[in-house]
Amino acid sequence: MSTLRVTAGALRGRRVPVPAGDFRPTSERARQAFFNIVGDRINDAHFLDLFAGSGIFSLEAVSRGAASSTAVEHDRRKTESIARIAKEWDVPVKAVQGEVMAALKRLHDRFDVVYADPPYDFDCYDDLVSGIGDLPLANDAVVAVEHRRRSDPFRESGRLKPQRRAEYGEVWITFFA
Repeated sequence: MSTLRVTAGALRGRRVPVPAGDFRPTSERARQAFFNIVGDRINDAHFLDLFAGSGIFSLEAVSRGAASSTAVEHDRRKTESIARIAKEWDVPVKAVQGEVMAALKRLHDRFDVVYADPPYDFDCYDDLVSGIGDLPLANDAVVAVEHRRRSDPFRESGRLKPQRRAEYGEVWITFFA
């Protein structure tokens, strides 16, 4: 089993196990770049990590000063792993098991920063961004959605509008406001 490293903050250097199988974690470079773009807005933020996988974004967020993180993941084993690590490390990460689109309808917390990393074969980006937009977001919330390079999957985004795109090799991250 391979691992991912928390790159900054109080948990810097700790390793998160990556489950074997069909799993495509965001590169460390792209993850660091996202948090550099978010900057101080992560301090005391309530972070939402959609398609959480290993939970590395949630763990990185609380390591860098987020007040809490909610990690939503469909795979039960991955969700249990996130919950176990959060408990072992004594960090405020809540793991929610379930399909992301359905989970968005059940979340009632207010979020300041949202990161979504759907699988490459995901094709419901407009619904995803619209669902995020229906959440009780902070007025100055940062919403970012990772997607494949050279794809522009956003046609209509409801209340959220694309503001910026960051490119990291095969990964693009589109930011919404």
